Amino acid sequence: MKALLLAAGYATRLYPLTRDRPKPLLDVGGKPMLTRILERVLELPDLSQVVVVGNAKFAHLLRDWARQVDCPVPIRVLDDGSTDDSNKLGATGDIAFALAECPLDGEDLLVVGGDNLLGFDLRPLYAAFQRQRTPLLAVRRVDVGPGPSPYNEVTLDASDRVVRFREKPADPQSDLVAICLYFHPPDVAERLRRYLEQGGDPDAPGHFVAWLVDDTPVHAARFEGDWFDVGGHEALAQARERFAGKP
Repeated sequence: MKALLLAAGYATRLYPLTRDRPKPLLDVGGKPMLTRILERVLELPDLSQVVVVGNAKFAHLLRDWARQVDCPVPIRVLDDGSTDDSNKLGATGDIAFALAECPLDGEDLLVVGGDNLLGFDLRPLYAAFQRQRTPLLAVRRVDVGPGPSPYNEVTLDASDRVVRFREKPADPQSDLVAICLYFHPPDVAERLRRYLEQGGDPDAPGHFVAWLVDDTPVHAARFEGDWFDVGGHEALAQARERFAGKP
């Protein structure tokens, strides 16, 4: 299995911290966020390579990180060529770019957002993926409250198959949300190609997931434990408090 870590965003909401450093390399509890994500990913069996997608502004810093971090499998850092928000490829566009540069060649794929701090074991999710052999979402319950949801929305049947996926619905009817962590079988490359050829949104990966649910069986596995989607200063402060002094 290959692991793909998405790190090509510009994180303008975290300025000035991210003017000269990519968000995934911000320190949390004495380690870059990307190192903490990598440590979780490395707990999985069968990992053959880690691919990190960066941008033209910060790829050199990501390569410096890759040379210094302790990793038993090869790390390849890609530069998607973008220079700012005006010409970025988008998260889904970056996945397609990475798969073109690093073909799966029959291997499975794990995709993780480079700003998603994972305080839980990925191995039960991987085991569920191996049982189903369909795309798998990592989901948890949240308090969505009244009004439009800031999250996506996942609706499951009794077998944990995803029957509906909506990105930030105005009328949320489920309290299950998926985080930016997806397991895919090797045919994801072909499905992603068709999605983009049909005019699919190349940015938020949830749009591809919504399309995927209509194209093929997709399942979900619930997780328990800490998870931080570090989008702004408040979430970063919470993550730093949680990981302060923790190995």
